[in-house]
Amino acid sequence: MKVEVSLFGAFRDYEPGAAVTLEVPAGACVADLRSALAAHGRAHWPGFREGLLLRSAFASQTCVLGEQEPLPESGPVVVLPPVGGG
Repeated sequence: MKVEVSLFGAFRDYEPGAAVTLEVPAGACVADLRSALAAHGRAHWPGFREGLLLRSAFASQTCVLGEQEPLPESGPVVVLPPVGGG
């Protein structure tokens, strides 16, 4: 299945359109999408920092998704990198 991934924060530096579409198996979960995005990053994004992806959250249009949750059947999945503040 094709999943549109919207990118925020530091990930926007890697992808000019701030989104990519990735192919994952039907019934894939967030962990599968994280792996697919890491492979895409290694192949297409010079300077890609995989550690940033490992610490990022994934969300649907309505909620943050757990690592083993199935991907939504419609709408984009958003990657939310960690932020600092104080």
